[in-house]
Amino acid sequence: MKKLWMFLAVLGFWVPFAYAHEGMEMGSKGKTVTITGTLVDINCYLKDGHTTDDHDSMKKCGRDCLRDGLPAGILVEKKLYVLIFPGPVFSDYVGKTVEVTGDLHAEDILIPEKASVVEKDGKKTIKLKGKVMM
Repeated sequence: MKKLWMFLAVLGFWVPFAYAHEGMEMGSKGKTVTITGTLVDINCYLKDGHTTDDHDSMKKCGRDCLRDGLPAGILVEKKLYVLIFPGPVFSDYVGKTVEVTGDLHAEDILIPEKASVVEKDGKKTIKLKGKVMM
């Protein structure tokens, strides 16, 4: 029941935000882009500025928030891109550099089509299983 309430709270926050953006029309295709940056748990980033998986004394807080269904984002310098895709898919990559290709809407809303984590020895594909959250 707690997860249901959390999902409804997040949905209630993001849906009006998404449709308030200029240029967001139902059924519109965005501009295809590739964005590389730090994967963050949007909740903890917006509330406390956390960009890693461990938040203060809480180990793997970012991972746990995404596993609970909160949204992920990509931080590029100081610009935040919201990923419209189930958070659990990205939960193991909080604080890591990721590369995501997809449709960009309203300058900061990204619907991923493919994603990878950028590691020292190359890129590792992130399997995008699930449905887009729109």
